[in-house]
Amino acid sequence: MIARGNGKEQKLIAQKNAKQENFRTLDKSLRIQKIIDTATDLFRRKGYRSTSLDDVSRELGVTKAAIYHYVSSKEEILSIIYIQALQHIFRNTNEILNKDIPPNEKLRLLLSNHVKNIIIQPLSMMCVFFSEENQLPEKEFRKIQNEKNKYNRIVEEIIKEGISLGIFRKTDPKLQTFAILGMCNWVYKWYKPKHGSFTPDQIADHFVNLLETGYLKCNQQKTQFLLESEQQKKGKTVTKKEYYQRLRTQCIDMLNLIDKMEKSG
Repeated sequence: MIARGNGKEQKLIAQKNAKQENFRTLDKSLRIQKIIDTATDLFRRKGYRSTSLDDVSRELGVTKAAIYHYVSSKEEILSIIYIQALQHIFRNTNEILNKDIPPNEKLRLLLSNHVKNIIIQPLSMMCVFFSEENQLPEKEFRKIQNEKNKYNRIVEEIIKEGISLGIFRKTDPKLQTFAILGMCNWVYKWYKPKHGSFTPDQIADHFVNLLETGYLKCNQQKTQFLLESEQQKKGKTVTKKEYYQRLRTQCIDMLNLIDKMEKSG
């Protein structure tokens, strides 16, 4: 029994020494990132409040003093995680916004980029990003909120432009933005990279197609349009502007469908 205990203890010591050696061989910037990555995984598994810097140092096989050499506190680590996550999610956004293309094309590229950026990042980072926001220091919380609100406004303005040009259905742009981004952001909850049946590109394409065409079959959309026309005949008050707007939307939807069929076929 004693021999087994000593053997187990020696194994743990050997593992700790290996972790220390691995940490020491890294450049300074990589050491900092190793601390961030390790803490991120622990925050995901145990929760931010239940994780201490002692846990992080133990996982790395180094002393807590070594951690303090690179970061000042657990709060700083969380702030860095949020900054990095936003950088990942917003990657390529400016390039897309600077393209001289119609709002529907711009929104398609932006949302596809958004979904893929979430999927290709480490799962731990996205889990922490979408669940531990209230644990941020107040100053950092406001900064993150401002960045997220800026992004929301970008999507909202694209939707407004699409509505004004008659490309998008007339809806509340803010509500539409919340619905679209909520759907895209939630992908982190169920996507499992190792066991997934779909690639990031396939998921992004499916999300965008669903948002653009809905879940009704084309003939069902036509039925709905005819039903609305019958309601108009029966005396419901519909202005010419509303009628032509609906007709324009239906025609654009049909043209988009034809365009997709031509590209796929």
